[in-house]
Amino acid sequence: MSRRRLLLGLLGMGLSRAQGLRAEEVVGGLEVPWALAFLPDGGMLIAERPGRIRLFREGRLSTYAELSVYHRGESGLLGLALHPRFPREPYVYVYRTVEEGGLRNQVVRLRHLGERGVLDRVVLDGIPARPHGLHSGGRIAFGPDGMLYVTTGEVYERELAQDLASLGGKILRITPEGAPAPGNPFLGRSGARPEIYSYGHRNPQGLAWHPETGELFSSEHGPSGEQGFGHDEVNLILPGGNYGWPRVVGRGNDPRYQDPLYLWPQGFPPGNLAFWRGALYVAGLRGEALLRLVLEGGKGHWRVVRVETALSGYGRLREVQLGPDGALWVTTSNRDGRGRVRPNDDKVLRLR
Repeated sequence: MSRRRLLLGLLGMGLSRAQGLRAEEVVGGLEVPWALAFLPDGGMLIAERPGRIRLFREGRLSTYAELSVYHRGESGLLGLALHPRFPREPYVYVYRTVEEGGLRNQVVRLRHLGERGVLDRVVLDGIPARPHGLHSGGRIAFGPDGMLYVTTGEVYERELAQDLASLGGKILRITPEGAPAPGNPFLGRSGARPEIYSYGHRNPQGLAWHPETGELFSSEHGPSGEQGFGHDEVNLILPGGNYGWPRVVGRGNDPRYQDPLYLWPQGFPPGNLAFWRGALYVAGLRGEALLRLVLEGGKGHWRVVRVETALSGYGRLREVQLGPDGALWVTTSNRDGRGRVRPNDDKVLRLR
């Protein structure tokens, strides 16, 4: 994506500086933008939780697709990802909550037709959802191995996170066609879903791979009353790892469970996370800030040595992603029912 295309049509510069970063408002007036996907022709897809995917190209915002969703609480149209061989394989993947035929979450894919996308097929179905709409997970991303990773919540039924027969409270790993990915840790295990990559998660919200080691990191919401408060996490994800929920809140120092890499004891419910310029950036919802986590160590032995506020003043932040232009892209989430709506919310910001 060229710099010129990315900057065309900025809705007012709205520049501000925080910790050396400058934020440019690229597009505003959105409704709970949940995820971004960058097209090779310079366009950008934006998933809005009520069921729309918007296309922003050369300064113009249009509707790329409208999908039927169950939009309540934290459910609706959530994650977004392009096929790793896009556009040769012209598919856009979406995580959504649906009501028809029984309430559930699912991954579907759209066929890309240039200015719009049309529903192609369901890729993975039967992920738990509940009428309250809470803890639906929803982040999807293709890893360096070409497999699709999917975060799912335990829909406030805590024991689902430990139940290997359920897709709830897990990180899943599937092929682009929806089959369990080769090498998954529970393939062939009786009573276990073969799509499962890791388990014991409450409501994981982010996925990012270390650019040098290829290790997977995830962000996750800690309890909000059912077993205390706070203890939001960043985790290093190991295949087959059990991350403890609900047996453990935060660090359990129990060899049966994986302790978090980083923990906010008082709470910092995170959105997505992304590696950029040697650090790990985490978007904060209730924390209303983008944090920079400075890591030291090496593969399998990371530690967080410093945490800095990289950006604040825009309210709730949900998506953070490295763009093809080398900049960091962030979305606000002030219209999700839990924030203070600011002028021209919600927004997509470009940080440089």
